[in-house]
Parts: sequence; structure tokens; C-alpha cells
Amino acid sequence: MADISFICRRTVVSTKPIQPGKRHPLSALDRAMEHSRIRIVCYYRTPPKREMGEATKRLRESISVMLSGFPMVTGRLERKEEGEEYWVVKCNDAGVRMVEARGKGSVEEWLKSVDREKELQLVHWEDMFQKMYFWSTFYVQLTEFEEGGVAIGFSCTHLLADPICATMIIKAWANTSLLGEQIHINPPLSNSNSNSSLIPPTTTPLINTINHNAYAHLINHWAVLDLY
Repeated sequence: MADISFICRRTVVSTKPIQPGKRHPLSALDRAMEHSRIRIVCYYRTPPKREMGEATKRLRESISVMLSGFPMVTGRLERKEEGEEYWVVKCNDAGVRMVEARGKGSVEEWLKSVDREKELQLVHWEDMFQKMYFWSTFYVQLTEFEEGGVAIGFSCTHLLADPICATMIIKAWANTSLLGEQIHINPPLSNSNSNSSLIPPTTTPLINTINHNAYAHLINHWAVLDLY
């Protein structure tokens, strides 16, 4: 079983700042999910003899490009004391919290013995702060294994995204990592009444060979992909 050690925590911002003053109101359905959160872990193989830390550096750079199309992800929550819109998202480019970690062994060895409690080590989360402008609503953890493989843990409050939205964000990140640039992403603020505004339109999927096998007793699901 691979042991996890944490290296650092940082804030990652988008490469393109959003126009000042943008706010996104949340619907009644969004607010009903205030006390829930989403946790997803994806597993990737890495090429043989890849230098330790290389995959983490590449993913850290590509997520900044991807975040330019998701201003809600890098924003912060604000309270509304009056009216129906109790929560709004202030799109202020405050950034996403990213944790970098290392794992002993390989990703394949990890998956042979992993259970829910062990997998929770791969998903970083911080409870809501009293000072909301300090609290990130989205968290990413990159865990690179010494003998090959990377685990990407993604967590967020259910106020802002459901599992489908979270999957679309991860897909946009994967496409950006593969091509080295952001593609076909329009500003996702056109519809202020549903979470669908979080999802920018995309074209035909760029990743067509995915091994995606459900594993019910883990966090959500796991899949092992090739990361090149």
C-alpha cells in the first residue's frame, strides 16, 4: 500500500482575468445542497522514466488555462441578507486551492488495496470559513506516485456544481492538458438561473479511449487512464 505525504498547498488562478463586477446568483435548488459536497478521484498512468514532479508541473500550468473559462470556479461566495438570493458567487479571480502530494509505490499497487478511508487521503477539503472571501469553493489535489501514476482528487461544494458539472470541468482540464491550450470555451455566465451556466459548450470529445469501470464502495468512481 502506498503512503501519502503532502508537499505544499497553493492557490491557482486563471491566466485571463474576468471583467470586474461579475456576480452569479444561485437558485433555490442550488441553495438546498448547501451542506453537501462532491468528491471525485481520477487515476492516470504516466510514461516510464518520467521525472518525479513533471506531471504535477504540467497539470498545474494547464489548469490555469482551463480556469479562464470557468470564472465561477475561481470566485468566492457572498451572503445576501435580503431577498431570495441568499448566496451569490462573486467572480473575482480569487483562485482554486491546490494541494500537491507524493505517494509511495505505483498507482496500480494503490488500487489493489485501496478502500474509501484510504482514498479520502487523495481528496483535499476545507470546511467553510466564517470569512467567506478566504474560502475556496473548489479544491484540487495532485498526488504523484514514485513508481508511476498520478491521482487527481477534485472536490467542491454542491452549491456550485453537481457531478455532471464537475465531470465537465475535469474534461475541459484534460483537453487543455492534451492540446496545450484552451479550446471552444465561451464565458459560462449566459444563464444565471441554473448550474448549466457553469458548463461551457464543447465540441466532439477529444478523449475516445477511456477505461471507466465503476467501483461502488469508493468515493464516486475510479478510472485508470494514460497521461502523456
